[in-house]
Amino acid sequence: MKLLRNTLLETFVTVVECGGFSDAQFALGITQSAISIRIRDLETGLGYRVCERGRGGFRLTERGEIAYRKARDILLSARDFDAELLELRNAITGDLRIGVVDAVSSLPGLPLVAALQKFLARPNEVQLELVIASPTDLTQRLISGEVHVAIAPFRHQLPDLSYTEVCKEAHRLYCSDQHPLFNLPAEEIDAGILSSYPLCQRSYDMMASTDLAKSKAQVVVANMEAMAMLIESGHYLGALPKHFAQSWVDKGIFRELNSDDLRWTSTFYLASRQSKAHRRAVELFIQDICSCADKSDPK
Repeated sequence: MKLLRNTLLETFVTVVECGGFSDAQFALGITQSAISIRIRDLETGLGYRVCERGRGGFRLTERGEIAYRKARDILLSARDFDAELLELRNAITGDLRIGVVDAVSSLPGLPLVAALQKFLARPNEVQLELVIASPTDLTQRLISGEVHVAIAPFRHQLPDLSYTEVCKEAHRLYCSDQHPLFNLPAEEIDAGILSSYPLCQRSYDMMASTDLAKSKAQVVVANMEAMAMLIESGHYLGALPKHFAQSWVDKGIFRELNSDDLRWTSTFYLASRQSKAHRRAVELFIQDICSCADKSDPK
């Protein structure tokens, strides 16, 4: 049930997010000609063009870029407003927009799937959305309301957001079987040798070792999949969460460079906007995550 609805804005936002009229017709369940009419009506009401369409393809105008961002925010707020009113009848409804960092499905202390199963076992009318992004991006999305809750190693915490510790993640330094260090005896590997090789790191979770951080050749990547590929190339050393790297270790492709100086943990938090009364769906999901999480130190 949609209490606040603007068909023209909904159509416009869908067209932008689908990249044009062709794919949007399947998402909206209407023809391209009907979409064209709605966009034309929107532009007539606004008094300016929001997009260019034709042989050159679909693209937003400068004003259209601004209009899209504002329309998206309005629609998100409208959906949350609808949910808040409908929850007065004791129904779990509306959107639940969850943000996480990449590659957490194998993180032992974060049973996200188990929490989702527990949440979805209740009778509900909730539309779930799962967003994968960096901690910085997730923070911005929380502030704007684009996501309701986010789970990540938030190192820089803001007073406007509420943070609850969920679990810890063990990190190690790795090389691949293509790297010169792969077959070198452990006793011959020290910080001096390690620092002479190129290092790749994630932008949001840097190495704990200050000696390695001084490595002259560093590459910064945005996600763990990119990091794993660079390590596997044999050109770079790289730090990965132990749970994520384990499959490569088991196959004999990665070697953990075992040293107390190269072991550290990052703490994951569940973050949400400060509120005395979250929407029911958000409140229940927070409870489910916290009840399933394991805060013990990883081995």
